[in-house]
Amino acid sequence: MLFKKRLLFFVGKGGVGKTTLATALALASAKQGKKTLLLEFDGNTRAARLLGLPPLDEPTDIVRQVSPTLYVLSTTGQAALDEYLRLIFPIKRLLRVVTESRVYQYFVAAAPGLKELLTMGKVWYEERKRDPDTQQPLWDLLIADMPATGHSLQYLRMPRAARDTFSTGLVQRESERVLTLFRDPEKTAVNLVTVPEELPTSETYEAYQQLTEELDLPLGVLFINSVRQCPVPLSVLANARMHAQASVQARRLAAQVLASARTEAALAEAQAPYLRQLQQLPLPTVQIPFYFAEQFGLPEVEQVADLLASMLEESTSAGGEKRRGRRGRKP
Repeated sequence: MLFKKRLLFFVGKGGVGKTTLATALALASAKQGKKTLLLEFDGNTRAARLLGLPPLDEPTDIVRQVSPTLYVLSTTGQAALDEYLRLIFPIKRLLRVVTESRVYQYFVAAAPGLKELLTMGKVWYEERKRDPDTQQPLWDLLIADMPATGHSLQYLRMPRAARDTFSTGLVQRESERVLTLFRDPEKTAVNLVTVPEELPTSETYEAYQQLTEELDLPLGVLFINSVRQCPVPLSVLANARMHAQASVQARRLAAQVLASARTEAALAEAQAPYLRQLQQLPLPTVQIPFYFAEQFGLPEVEQVADLLASMLEESTSAGGEKRRGRRGRKP
């Protein structure tokens, strides 16, 4: 379902693994042969670092290549505006006069929502790009790693706000184009990322309601990250005892394994009520098991990408009754 779209947004509370999952899905898409562009906003370059790209001194509108089918763009509203002005003022000297003026700098800093609107315009612009030789879309799939939930909703809200504010003119027309793309369920899906804990679960419900009731945007998949799994209930582990005839070494090892199992079972039971609550949302759900690594880098993200691809296939084949991605019932 997701790989058939043109544009995927990833929205979630900070710290839930949103960037890691967006990066992993971009890798999975690229491995399928899709020419994929991964976008980062607000000067965030963590996805680029996860993919092994060198750090940038500042955000830019330059697309960087990771593999023959995977590219990364780390941008901001300021970079998007600079690119737009270069299209309007091809003469560099004239462009410099405009961008270095105090009036221009004050306007960019003071205009509410301007940077968010221009960033969303940049997303639309990249989706519309065509290969100069074939005239086919330059990108098969665009994946946008959004900021934390509140700021993400502000980004997604801006095209409609601008369209409603300006009844005619350039801003109204451009905003309408962006909004048309974002609301097209055949091309776009907003995916929610969370973990089964109290605050992230509550924030996920709030985001769902705003996306469906206020913004009227098509939803994709609910990714529940860092799910603890223990096949043995805590009540059984609590009564487990060591064999009396076991050696001292075996008993020590068994004690360590049992202690770890009890901890994992307790964590799994603590997550259970939030998992049940999240699964009530009328969305296809993919649970990502807790993955421990001292430091996440490209090898770890590739493992998550392979796991994610297989789990999405299972979810697509088994989750038909929950696949009501556009406007489900109010939870």
